[in-house]
Amino acid sequence: MNLLFFAPVPYQSYWQRPHFMAQALLGGVYEKLIWIDPTITRLPQISDFIYFSKKSSDLIESKVPPQIEVKKIRSLPIEPLPIINCLNDILFWENIKTELCTLLADGEWDIGVGRPSRIAVWAVNALPARSVFMDVMDDFPAFYRGLSKVSMKNSTRRVAAKCDYIFCSDSTLSSKISQYENTADISLVPNGYDMKRLPAISQAASNNIIGFVGTIASWFDWELVIELALALPAQQVRLIGPRMENLPSNLPSNIELLPACSVEQAIEHCRDFTVGLIPFKINELTDSVDPIKYYELRALGIPVWSTAFGSMKHRFFESNVKQIRKGMDWGALWEEATRSKIEFEDIKSFRSENDWSKRFQSMADRLSEK
Repeated sequence: MNLLFFAPVPYQSYWQRPHFMAQALLGGVYEKLIWIDPTITRLPQISDFIYFSKKSSDLIESKVPPQIEVKKIRSLPIEPLPIINCLNDILFWENIKTELCTLLADGEWDIGVGRPSRIAVWAVNALPARSVFMDVMDDFPAFYRGLSKVSMKNSTRRVAAKCDYIFCSDSTLSSKISQYENTADISLVPNGYDMKRLPAISQAASNNIIGFVGTIASWFDWELVIELALALPAQQVRLIGPRMENLPSNLPSNIELLPACSVEQAIEHCRDFTVGLIPFKINELTDSVDPIKYYELRALGIPVWSTAFGSMKHRFFESNVKQIRKGMDWGALWEEATRSKIEFEDIKSFRSENDWSKRFQSMADRLSEK
């Protein structure tokens, strides 16, 4: 059995949920996987041109295993435009459609969709497949506006209607997908982490560093971070990652900004943190997010300060995971964090239960049933 997968991210990018999903399913459920890099599913924005050179750095070269074939499909940024969007079919997609029709003719294929799109909608409707599934890692319509948002909702609805299985990274995503008509059985498969990358478990550092590693964009709560920095002037607030928006003026002097880094470098940065920070705004965009950085920080035994967005709002019962919001007694919170000690057995158990291989076992079991 083989898998045709319409991926939500390019294969040659930092490994994310879909990469680990592919790794987990190959050799067990599937012998071969064709990875279709994502097409452009929204209209262009000014930020695309401003940050074009920065975004190109997201692509990295990694070895593609022999069981995976990566295909890149050209497209124009016209998908949300009725009628005009047919230009992609005429100019770029005729050959790939013919190739996929021939390839899937033997019926020994499943189709997986990581990001709904017009070509994914075509595939689940036109191609023969044993089964169809969707792995929903993000609320993609929430990232878009106007026609682009309408188009993505429509593509999601049409793909969901053809699915035999739907897997979601967050319970809020499951609720949203369940509102579509004729949707399949929906299973929760939360995010995880590649635990074998991590060093041995040790106590958190005492470097007076409150740190964040990740993309700093519209969902980043600058007001909260600035309040925190002003309230704790003796601590360094270290923010590491690409910045997709202009910085606020007059940042406190104890906020340090560092550029994007590799996964290995991110782990080393985190090991320097006394506290790990996840300061996301609470809105539609973050309502369905299950942040990978939570798993990384917890698996390293680092206390986590997070706003109550997405899946994080369900995690404040855990030891060393604290909710933050404006107007807090930051001094008391910092003192509590510096007194905290990790339980080595708890972290060991956390690593075992939240490794990507364990996460996708339930998905593999479901896909093997049919």
